[in-house]
Amino acid sequence: MSKKYLKKSMHAPDFLCEASEYNNSFSRGIKVGFGGIAILFISGTASINEKGITYCPDNFSGQVKRVYDNITALLQSEGADWNDVIKTRCYLKDMKYYKEFNDYRNGFYREKKLNPFPASVAIQATLCRPDLLIEIEATAILRNPKED
Repeated sequence: MSKKYLKKSMHAPDFLCEASEYNNSFSRGIKVGFGGIAILFISGTASINEKGITYCPDNFSGQVKRVYDNITALLQSEGADWNDVIKTRCYLKDMKYYKEFNDYRNGFYREKKLNPFPASVAIQATLCRPDLLIEIEATAILRNPKED
């Protein structure tokens, strides 16, 4: 039986190392394409640099910016941008950061001229490293995705 869709992992090595480089068994993102449409499923993305090291440990505003930069790089790796994002899931180590996070997110979305903003949820969660303060997942849909 032949596949009716394409499935491949996403990469942005200039911003993020592969999770497998530090023994995590997930892809940074998966692109699923079918019928001229692609859906990008971006895994929980934290403030990690290209060497797998936490960027701005214990600095919430620095981590938020890095997370958005990392997701932007993953989107761009597949010819997408924030206008293609339909939903985010935002994990905060502590809800005390929610106002600061929401202020940054609103400014970021306005700068990108997103209309409407993506659907979203914010959840307080224990993250995989004690120095991480935020992690975001994203889902995007593209028409006419770039050919592989």
